Amino acid sequence: MLRRFALLITALALMVGLVPALPAAAQDTVTIKYWHTLSDSETEKLDELIAMFEEANPGIEIEASRYAQNANEFRQVIMTALASGDPPDVIRMDIAWVSEFADLGALVAVDEIIPDFETYQEQFFSAPLQTNYFSGHYYGLPISTNTQVLLYNRAQFEEAGLEVPTTIGEFVDAACALSNGEERYGFAMGGTYFWAPAPLFFAQGGSITDPEVTTAEGYLNSEASVAAFETLVNLYNDGCMSPNLLGGGIATDAGHATGLYSMIIDGPWMVSIYEANYPDFEVNFALVPAGETGTSSVVGGEDAVLMDGSKHQEEALKWMQFLASEEAQIVMADAGVIPTLSGLTGNEALPAYFQIFMEQLETANLRTPSPHWNEMDNAINNAYQYMLRGEKTPQEALDDAAAEIDALLSEG
Repeated sequence: MLRRFALLITALALMVGLVPALPAAAQDTVTIKYWHTLSDSETEKLDELIAMFEEANPGIEIEASRYAQNANEFRQVIMTALASGDPPDVIRMDIAWVSEFADLGALVAVDEIIPDFETYQEQFFSAPLQTNYFSGHYYGLPISTNTQVLLYNRAQFEEAGLEVPTTIGEFVDAACALSNGEERYGFAMGGTYFWAPAPLFFAQGGSITDPEVTTAEGYLNSEASVAAFETLVNLYNDGCMSPNLLGGGIATDAGHATGLYSMIIDGPWMVSIYEANYPDFEVNFALVPAGETGTSSVVGGEDAVLMDGSKHQEEALKWMQFLASEEAQIVMADAGVIPTLSGLTGNEALPAYFQIFMEQLETANLRTPSPHWNEMDNAINNAYQYMLRGEKTPQEALDDAAAEIDALLSEG
């Protein structure tokens, strides 16, 4: 009885203004659901960012959900959420998926809701930004990026009296000079999926489709593209590249750290891998050897995308822009995440080894932004395996792959 009386008195007091009402922020807190696949160390930094953001933005709470780093599993989780009509507000999405989900109508075009987007976009590296571009619009913001560079065993190069290769010709010569049967291979590649040969493919002028992504004919099977794969097939046939890329054998990280592979091409995550597993191994980086048009590589990373089903798009966009800010990107750099802001190149707050990767990003290329990329990747993967097994010449394999990709592109 007394409790009811007290509640009645409080209600009357609120009506006449004797007791102050609750702050608006407490009454109208907006929760933004954010999905990601960050590692343990990256998640620790994300927690810092959430605290920073919530302090600066009272009334907005970030509910972060971490999923397994298995790409296929995470993609299925997203698809299931879309089918059920209950997606999160923002997703940290692999750059290769953005065009697919934009094509499904699942993403918001951020260039239509960010004021003065033409000026805003200038702060980013071009290639990471372009991973968000599809069908005339930008569907996300680049919040982490990476690329691949050459990793080489300095001691083996010095012992052989060799300089670190800067051209494709020097790279081929060094790979063969450093090879010694099964005791050592001058070069090793992690697999046949396109990400693996992409740096050397692009550095030699290879391309997958025309810029408008309407055809692979004349591009994937062009003279430059065929020559790029011929370089790799010749290395393999001459015993200068490890056969591990077709399965089995020693993984590239272990083989490189233990001296089995003199050179590999890989990303910035190798630093933490070697620190954890091979702390005495010295990691040495160089730009991908240049072809006739110069050095190049392939762009990786993640974009923050705003889901079309979000009921709090204004607040969600504010969170996305914070993740893409200089303040946030410097925090994430402590966990090995390379910034997407070109203005941070050379920043003293970043790890020293970032420099070579950020320099390589200036000339790195995209995997084709298409909803059909997974199938396209599979077609190139199969073509590369046909070449290595001697079942098709590079020209034949790429002719067939180009025709297969054109059939996909004709579907729209």
